[in-house]
Amino acid sequence: MKYKIKSYISYIMSLLAVLLISQPTLAQKDKDIANDYFRQDEQSDYGTQNDNPLTYDLSGHLWKIQGALPGRGLEEKIPEISYDHMGDALNWAPAHVPGDVFTDLWRIGRIDDPHFGRNSTRAKWVNEYEWWYLRTFNVPKEMKGKKVEITLEGVDYAYDVFLNGELLGSHEGMFTSASFDITHLISFEHKRRGRNVLTIRLHPAPRRYSQVAGRKPAWHGDYWVDLVPTGIWKPVKLEAYEDAKVKDIYVQTKLGKKSSADLDIQLEVENPGKTEKIVDIEIDIQGENFKSKSYTATIKQKLAPGINEIKTNIRVPDAKLWYPWDLGDQNLYLAKVSLKGSKDNILHADSKLFGIREIEMTMNPGYTKDEVENPWTVMINGKRHFMRSGTWGGPPDIFFGRASNEKYEEFVRLAKAGNMNNLRIFGWHPTEIPYFYELCNREGITVWQDILPIASLSLPKSEEFKEAIFSEAISVVKDLRNNPCMVILEGGEEILMTASDPVHNLNLMKELGEVVRPYSNLHYVPVSPLSDHIGKKLGFKSKESIHANGLFYSEGRRNTEQFFNGQDYAAVAELAISSCPNVESIKKFIPEDELWPPGPSWGHHWTDFDTFRTLNFEIVGSQATGSMQEFVDATQIAQGVIFQYGIEYYRRRKPKSSAICICHYITFAPDMKWGIVDYYQQPKISYNYVKNAFQPLLVSLQHDRRRWLPGEQLEGKIWVVNDFYKEVKGCTVDVVFLDDKKKEVSRESIKLGNIGPDSSKEYATVNCKVPGNLGDQFHVELEMRDKSGEVVSVNDYLLLVGDEKVDLPRLREIGQEAIDKKEKYGPHNYFRYFEGLNGTRGVKQADELMPRVKEFE
Repeated sequence: MKYKIKSYISYIMSLLAVLLISQPTLAQKDKDIANDYFRQDEQSDYGTQNDNPLTYDLSGHLWKIQGALPGRGLEEKIPEISYDHMGDALNWAPAHVPGDVFTDLWRIGRIDDPHFGRNSTRAKWVNEYEWWYLRTFNVPKEMKGKKVEITLEGVDYAYDVFLNGELLGSHEGMFTSASFDITHLISFEHKRRGRNVLTIRLHPAPRRYSQVAGRKPAWHGDYWVDLVPTGIWKPVKLEAYEDAKVKDIYVQTKLGKKSSADLDIQLEVENPGKTEKIVDIEIDIQGENFKSKSYTATIKQKLAPGINEIKTNIRVPDAKLWYPWDLGDQNLYLAKVSLKGSKDNILHADSKLFGIREIEMTMNPGYTKDEVENPWTVMINGKRHFMRSGTWGGPPDIFFGRASNEKYEEFVRLAKAGNMNNLRIFGWHPTEIPYFYELCNREGITVWQDILPIASLSLPKSEEFKEAIFSEAISVVKDLRNNPCMVILEGGEEILMTASDPVHNLNLMKELGEVVRPYSNLHYVPVSPLSDHIGKKLGFKSKESIHANGLFYSEGRRNTEQFFNGQDYAAVAELAISSCPNVESIKKFIPEDELWPPGPSWGHHWTDFDTFRTLNFEIVGSQATGSMQEFVDATQIAQGVIFQYGIEYYRRRKPKSSAICICHYITFAPDMKWGIVDYYQQPKISYNYVKNAFQPLLVSLQHDRRRWLPGEQLEGKIWVVNDFYKEVKGCTVDVVFLDDKKKEVSRESIKLGNIGPDSSKEYATVNCKVPGNLGDQFHVELEMRDKSGEVVSVNDYLLLVGDEKVDLPRLREIGQEAIDKKEKYGPHNYFRYFEGLNGTRGVKQADELMPRVKEFE
């Protein structure tokens, strides 16, 4: 991704003249894209503006933060702090908005980096406080005489907001914005450092996720600690306008005949007055990232007081369509809406980015209605979109102040470079910032979206809770629905299998689907997965969707081939296997004296040592505990091989199966568990395995075993899967077998012929005498060329020379060690690995000697 960097207006110039700079719009994408969502520099002391409305973005570094015991801030009358230069807030700590409390405190040195070692346990005091943010500002004189509102686009989680000592209101829920009329409270007097004082009181962070689920993401789980993020995570803006305001724009697209498209445009326009008003509504549609004609409509509309819903239609005769990157181009349009008064003056204006594309969900072939009753195949503009997906375990940092546009850009780039065409935001994680979806729009990556973060819990049964999440869901859907990348909406994540009352959870998620239905025509799935043991008891069919995580949790009771072969589901919403980050990354968050053998900080960052030993033995033939590099590499190879086996198994089943999603692609903190790209944006070895398995044009070796005896005749089958909608002619594949030292032992060239578009087919059988001795590895490499000789797909496989009758019982023995420890200490107590922490007799404890994992000493 290459974007031009927008020019910055210097602070010195802002003191010499009032510069009103156009508020960035999506039409200015090429100029504005590099403006960091989380680290916006001050444009000037006056903010920024559009022609109409005038907007003033208060984001930046001119904020201050102070903490207080709950209730003390109001007792001390913090909202009444004045704009005095040497006033009561002079020595408050500097803060940045958008951001978060933990990042602001870390920057000033009040807490140590929560990601390092076990520092997070020493930062929990932060959640017991209320936190006050303060910002002084001048209001641009151009806003005088207009209605002025302040909008807080997102605050995590609950807050009160004051301006010049007056309470504007309160709000709960981090995914809905709140606007307040401040016309009567602002002063247009100009002071060098600002005349108006905005104070925001963040309530102490919630302590029980179940009570705020859907309005805030989980802060527990098996890759994070009990530290609750809190802060102002989206911009705070002033807006001034006259008489009427565009509140929402929604463009639904439907393909017509001969390359035409019909745009059904739905507007929400607010009349804040008490009497009717007549306005002219002008709509302009143009290509945003390509040249096009302008398509317009003008409506004379009588606006009643309050919110008015207006619908109209525009036909685009030569529509340029939006596709995922592997199916076509990513053409984007911009819809501009202007409200004009009787004197032809602009009262208000807004715009939305959208793409012209038509989504249809169709049934997967090969299933009866007793097996699958829901459509799982996503068709985009008539083309099958097999979802090669990864769970987006984001944002790039659980602390929003440490996320950045650059991190979003790199993670999206790596997803596409890894041949993913879809990212799944599942219920452990928040709805993302607008920039994420814009990147997906532009890069052609679709999004499978859990509407709200609702995951793995029993949901409250009060009407108050239900109405709160319904309101949040409507807001989220309205924010996301114009993005062409959106393909599937979903309700709860694993809330049937883990709930004490799954019937209540399911009914609530079904009702949620009905609530959002009027706001989007995207397909809605109530929960994921549908076909687990609880889902089937509640009436879902047996072969709908599954979370194929059983191998990870099997503790060696099954191996990879036993787990996957024979699985039969329309969609795999999760396939989970863990691994360690790269060694250089580990050194950034594990103290030096705990690096190797592993110390307690490894356990604090969710290292499943016994699971890793089990998976290492299964995949590479050794527990690989000899050195940190050997161990880390083995975990990543094991993760990659298992992902490769599962992905290729399901892709060969196309079109009966239509989606496979690895869990995870990334995570939002440095952990020792999930992801194929680590927190520091470094791809693991497993990333390359997934990249190969996710090739749109994939040459694949079906092998039903990974362990073979020396000299045994290995038999495999050559498949080709083609997700492109183009034929590949005259293909040939070279199949090369190599021994433990990567020395070639056999080579065969096989003519495959033409590879059909949107296809999956078995083409040939290959055989080779297994080289080497027991305990060795051997390899198979595939290289497919088209009729011109161009290499169009490559693949490689790691196999073992081993005796299953010996190795599989040993695998179960190692896994049993993990089971025994979990039964004694509990599954989430990492003291089970450290005898120096768990009071084992005859072992020096932590006050005498640094605890280590005994299997690694």
